[in-house]
Amino acid sequence: MLVDGSVDGGSGAGGGASGRVAVVFERSNAGTAALREAAELANAGRELWVVTLAPQARAARWGRAGGEGPYNIAVREEAELDLRKARDILGAVASRATFKMLAGSPQPQLASWVAHHGFGLVLLPHQRLTPGGNPFARSLRRKTSAEVRLVR
Repeated sequence: MLVDGSVDGGSGAGGGASGRVAVVFERSNAGTAALREAAELANAGRELWVVTLAPQARAARWGRAGGEGPYNIAVREEAELDLRKARDILGAVASRATFKMLAGSPQPQLASWVAHHGFGLVLLPHQRLTPGGNPFARSLRRKTSAEVRLVR
């Protein structure tokens, strides 16, 4: 279920906005719904990128006690599992999609990545109990020209 905007949004591959669509995937009902919306757009001729996020722990300031190494490895492995799950959900559309894991400390720089790659549309899974429905939505709207849609 789309929260912001409509599926066709008036900007297909030949529209004024970039034909590139980025969908942020996470293993949740909203993440699956966002991926399905993205698949519809890919079937309509848009270029699809599927992105998972891997927030990384910062190194401890007071010595070697850390533990961030094993934690960061585990978070990256989970993000890779998310990408595999996204491929499975997309089925035949997966062969026409590009898959990417973004890592960063403390959070991946999604907005700068979206701006750098010229995406016209970003689909995000709506998250309950967070202002704006997704912590990245506000940053994307402020720092990029991409249309941002939250999907339930």
